[in-house]
Amino acid sequence: MDTRHVERRAFPRYFNPWPSIFEGNPQLILERRESISLVPMLIMQGALDDNVLPSIQEKFASAYRAAGGACELTVFEGSEHEWVAQPGPQTDRAREMVKAFIARQVKA
Repeated sequence: MDTRHVERRAFPRYFNPWPSIFEGNPQLILERRESISLVPMLIMQGALDDNVLPSIQEKFASAYRAAGGACELTVFEGSEHEWVAQPGPQTDRAREMVKAFIARQVKA
């Protein structure tokens, strides 16, 4: 996620001093090729999300895989930000995906 456009006052409690927001940015960590543990990851993204754009998640998943990590990314068509908070077929599908992902990790 590109945080350079975020107002400095938005996260002062967590990122103090402010430049630490870039140090802890997962995308930038991958781009800097830092030595990190790459645990299997599941990303579920709403296609209509205008808060965290699908392209940002796609870029992250690609960088994660390029670094050697296993990353599953599913984009849910017709879904916005926080779509899983609403009951419906997409949420049911997401829950089943999470259960299956966890089961695969436990068996590994």
